[in-house]
Amino acid sequence: MFRRGVSVARRVVAPRLRGTHVWIQPQLLYTQWIKPRSAIRLTEPARRYTTHSSLYLRTHTDLPPQLSTMDAPYPVPGSDGFVTLSFYSFFSLQSIQTTRSHLQAQWEALGIVGRVYVSNEGINAQLSVPFAKIIDLREWLEHSAVFRGRISRFNWALEHSQAFKALHVRVRPLVAAGVEVGLDVLANEPEYVEPKDWGKELDTPDALVLDMRNTYEYRVGRFDNAVCPDVDTFREELDQVRTMCSTRPRDAPILMYCTGGIRCSVAGAVLRGDGLTNVKTLRGGVIAYGQHVRKTQESRFRGKNFTFDKRRGEVVTSEILAKCDQCGSECDTFVNCAHTSCNLLFIQCPGCAEKHKKTCGRELCVERAQLSHEERVKQKLPPQWSHRERVRPELVFRDGVAHNPLDN
Repeated sequence: MFRRGVSVARRVVAPRLRGTHVWIQPQLLYTQWIKPRSAIRLTEPARRYTTHSSLYLRTHTDLPPQLSTMDAPYPVPGSDGFVTLSFYSFFSLQSIQTTRSHLQAQWEALGIVGRVYVSNEGINAQLSVPFAKIIDLREWLEHSAVFRGRISRFNWALEHSQAFKALHVRVRPLVAAGVEVGLDVLANEPEYVEPKDWGKELDTPDALVLDMRNTYEYRVGRFDNAVCPDVDTFREELDQVRTMCSTRPRDAPILMYCTGGIRCSVAGAVLRGDGLTNVKTLRGGVIAYGQHVRKTQESRFRGKNFTFDKRRGEVVTSEILAKCDQCGSECDTFVNCAHTSCNLLFIQCPGCAEKHKKTCGRELCVERAQLSHEERVKQKLPPQWSHRERVRPELVFRDGVAHNPLDN
């Protein structure tokens, strides 16, 4: 088993948060208030609303008196000054096109980049935020008549950088479940288990542990004894999981985990709606569990957490579970073929990246990857693979090179 070293920043110079002084200690950033934040101005008075016990199915709450404490402790930013975070929330969202436009314009003005989905059921966001703008983002949310009190503590990533090129806010389902998942369905929430208690749950006799991620995510990191259905989309996975669980007693223990939690919130609600009564999920997903590992140095998860951004993954433990798709050496670094019309997703070691010019090895891809960006745009080709082929390198690699019938 190969292991990698994980370094921890000991001291950095951080930008000053508005109204705070900042000290950095290993892995965590602590804040101390200098004076009360009594000067917050709202466009409308803060009002008392009924609350909901869930962190994800939200109604309005009181405006927190000190916004800087909501997401503390803050992480150490990357060398480029960005931090990466995610959050999601289920609630009735009206005027979604107007909301989309406001988010796009106002978050872009803060220098925020990332991927955001909004729908009538709420919001799902993965963002990279300039470190100096963290408080601004939280203030924006808590001063908003739409989002105030509905976004719980940010789910901080394990590794920080500008993980996205630009900000894209889209109107689309929060999760592509393949079935109608309205707020009435989402109200059947699974039980959320804190990362510190997850290991105890994994030892539950006869528990079915479900990895609700994709097979390629499972390939580089997972909990032992977890079952990951051999399918290619979340829609197919949810169908298969419902079939698997339909033969189990209604009170049989089911444990679910995913990257950041939202897929399990949806899947768990669907299973609860099917009549299953003992469905639990890891709160905050592998991301939150990784934070727990950083604090305790103890882990039941092995390997890397795949991410859907430029990072392509973040280390949870030093174990390397996968192999290079081209030479078979120990490796867990996912890349996309440098020929953008190919874009094959596969694992590539540094040696093969140099040998094949960061491509899948096809002669066409090696040649076109050397073209300038302008030339590639002019000579753009149609997609080279089906979705299944693009995320299943084992189907297309032979002797270290991807083989495509279009080449014949």
